Amino acid sequence: MWNLRARLIAASQASPLSSILDKALLGLHLDYPLLLPSLVSRGWQYARSDSSIVPAAIAALFTIFDALNVRLHTKVQIEGCHPVMSTELIEREIRRFLSSEEPEVICISGRWGVGKTYAWNQYVKDAKNRDVIGLKRYSYVSLFGLNSLDEFKYAIFENTVQSSEIGVEPSLKTLQTNTLAAAEGLGRKFVWFVQQLPWVKTHVGGLGPVWFLSVKNTIVCVDDIERRGKSLSVRDVMGLVLNLKEHKECKVLLILNDEAFEEDKAEFERYYEKVVDTSLKFTPTPVECTRIALTGDTPADNTLRESCVTLGISNIRLIKKIERAVRRIEPLLKTYDEQVLKQAVQSLTLFGWSVYEPGGAPSVEYLKGRTLEALCAMSQDTAVPENEAAWNALLDVYGFTTTDEFDLTLLEGIRNGFFDSTLVEKHAADLDRRIKAAKQGNSFTEAWRLFHDSFADNQAEILDTIQESFVKNVQVISPIDLNGTVKLLKELGWPDGAAELIAFYITSHTEDRKLFDLDNYPFAANIDDPDVVRAFREKLASLRVERHPAGVLLSMATSHGWREEDISTLAAASPDDWNER
Repeated sequence: MWNLRARLIAASQASPLSSILDKALLGLHLDYPLLLPSLVSRGWQYARSDSSIVPAAIAALFTIFDALNVRLHTKVQIEGCHPVMSTELIEREIRRFLSSEEPEVICISGRWGVGKTYAWNQYVKDAKNRDVIGLKRYSYVSLFGLNSLDEFKYAIFENTVQSSEIGVEPSLKTLQTNTLAAAEGLGRKFVWFVQQLPWVKTHVGGLGPVWFLSVKNTIVCVDDIERRGKSLSVRDVMGLVLNLKEHKECKVLLILNDEAFEEDKAEFERYYEKVVDTSLKFTPTPVECTRIALTGDTPADNTLRESCVTLGISNIRLIKKIERAVRRIEPLLKTYDEQVLKQAVQSLTLFGWSVYEPGGAPSVEYLKGRTLEALCAMSQDTAVPENEAAWNALLDVYGFTTTDEFDLTLLEGIRNGFFDSTLVEKHAADLDRRIKAAKQGNSFTEAWRLFHDSFADNQAEILDTIQESFVKNVQVISPIDLNGTVKLLKELGWPDGAAELIAFYITSHTEDRKLFDLDNYPFAANIDDPDVVRAFREKLASLRVERHPAGVLLSMATSHGWREEDISTLAAASPDDWNER
């Protein structure tokens, strides 16, 4: 077909186009472009022959140039045409980029928080350590807050370091080195002048365009384009990037968020097509994200890695936040059973995901409501919203059954930005006792799991098992678990059994005054059964200790707060009480 059209063009005495569009040929692939037939026809004219060598030679050239184009200049548009690549392929392409000296521009794009900048820093440090970086200078520039082209130029100059010093933050020393190197290129008198200046940014910053003259043969990473100042236009940014490539023999890498450029998107796309040679879409899987972000090999690291993969977390920034929380908790749990640390890491991962990425994770309120009572409700034939059904299935696979006091303590730590070590250790010790009881075959939680996972019509048998396990493990059962168990027994038509468990629980903790003090219990909102609340308050009243008014005032001063019983004690105090020593 190509050669047929070429012969029509070559043989046409009038308009070649009229010959090609002849009615006799209208059904013969009008979608075939005319470039190739035209080239073949022109080749025959030059050769003065319609030899088959001409189309064969042109086909060979097209093949060669197409291969070179794929290899060196994979140009794509910013929206919808990015090749989705695995991190292994992206790493390979970045290694090639870093090792060559050829000026070019590549762009790494991906959604916010996916870890583009983190991954780039890892790749460039690895290349530095292996001494395979082609150019001798490197500059990382964030456009965040930059408002002019001169500021952009100076930032490139200011942040330049030797490739062998990648990983070292630019400092006054590197600025001095860069300034002297630039001055040497401008003449000896200028060197003398610069050497007389104090090495202060305010002195050299005003000469940004002058210092930019020295920038060449440098790898430049431009980040945070979408967060540039309003006075710095997309056209200026992309124009300078093109200048760096074509006139400064630099290699430029752009890091771009998918959500960028809502207002001037069309303008950016227009310049992007002209400037960017290669575009890489950074969409790592959860497994790839953990491989990049988590390099340790401790039990906590392994649990964190497994937890992120199970939950499908592919946000490296989020993974690093969770890792920092794990590092703060680890020292507090080193004396307890290894399962305590494992639960802590799993809970921190889940709660961190919920707090920091609420759009894609179960809500905090949903997780807080995942109590023994809710576990029971899931076992009944009740309608569950579609999103909750999906979360339930995921959490069952994850192994997260209920939210206990230890979990709630960790959740508060994530929300507050710090962990209360006293509360963490208290509830970790309680969990440690429960874990040891479970290893002896007396697990109260396992009795609940038996109820949750059972499809048989054996309600009485299972409730007997729960009651028996409750009695055996009463010392390690929390008020929240008591509350959930009582509500379950009432719901299943066994109020007498619920009353018996409340009485047994109270009797088994006779002298534990703090346990019954709901006003100072951090998770009192989860204790909502009226019989449990009443029993706790009555027990607390029976354990009330006589306190001297002066001691109450001292306690209020040191704790910067008071309780209802403090007010009652002070109100009931007589003048004689105040005079007593």
